[in-house]
Amino acid sequence: MGRKPSVNRNLLPHMRARRRGDKIYYFFDTGGKPRKEISLGSDYVLAVRKWSDLNKLKAPIVITLGYVIGHYMASDSYQKLATGTQDDYKFALDKLSEKFAEAPIDQVDSPLVQLYMDDRSRETRHRALREVSILSMIYRYAMARGWVQYNPVAAIRRERLPGRQDVYTEDDVLAAVYQHASDGLKDALDIAYLVGQRPIDCIRMTEASIKDLALATKQTKRGVKVRVPITGDLELLINRIIARKRKYPVQTIALLVDEKGRPLTKSKLRSRFEKARKEAGEIAKDFQFRDLRAKAATDVRDAKNLDAAQALMGHASASMTEHYTRNRKGKVAHSDLVRKWK
Repeated sequence: MGRKPSVNRNLLPHMRARRRGDKIYYFFDTGGKPRKEISLGSDYVLAVRKWSDLNKLKAPIVITLGYVIGHYMASDSYQKLATGTQDDYKFALDKLSEKFAEAPIDQVDSPLVQLYMDDRSRETRHRALREVSILSMIYRYAMARGWVQYNPVAAIRRERLPGRQDVYTEDDVLAAVYQHASDGLKDALDIAYLVGQRPIDCIRMTEASIKDLALATKQTKRGVKVRVPITGDLELLINRIIARKRKYPVQTIALLVDEKGRPLTKSKLRSRFEKARKEAGEIAKDFQFRDLRAKAATDVRDAKNLDAAQALMGHASASMTEHYTRNRKGKVAHSDLVRKWK
């Protein structure tokens, strides 16, 4: 039996990660002496698919939660998910693997899951609930294959967190985060607000997205095409970004770049945003990057009209935009009452 990995313990069985410069490459460890590793590439999703082809071993006698997670991630159920959903699941499954990868699946009980949720809630209540929900999905996946007879999450009481349909980010909150933001994050905050698109769509914008004096994007979630005219503050921002990029000896086509001129990835954006939000203090503790899209829609509706907000959001109907924006700032109450006791 080989030595247990001391790092990257959240990876699938027999999968190894090796950092080469700024990239992480994945390998399939065949074991034996001398040790042989088969390259799986640097794309994690493609690496999982190759891992699935290579890992033809039968289920172990003692089925661990790590084995089930690996089996699920190699399944069609996972591979057919949208890229953003895969990223969300992977983040949760990585966290769960850190705690439960080596645990026999039938020995993870409800008190243990409750303890995990309590511990994670100290960092983020939202992610704790999300991860436990995904753990429940993994148990349903295992139950369907006869690997376990019960779901320990079923006994856990999970309150539904309030949605963000009533959340509106005030300017002073955004200013507090902006003050502590790196140059790359400032560009991301500005572009997200001025074009009103989701974080992943902003990250994927390139210089090629600039066409006919407009910034064009195809939304990842719905496939809707949106074109935002490059005028006013957006024009100044695009010029600022291009000027900063031209300072680097090696330039990328990506529109958003970090402080070294490299593409701003989802993980880079998250780490920089969380750092700036923490440094901003109590005023920004509830601020989420995705709130900028709602702020943009609400501000455009107030400044122009509902149709303009709908076009910016790429919504299929005005009623959808109405539902999305109506409660953000509260209703305007007009009073024509006259005091008779003056």
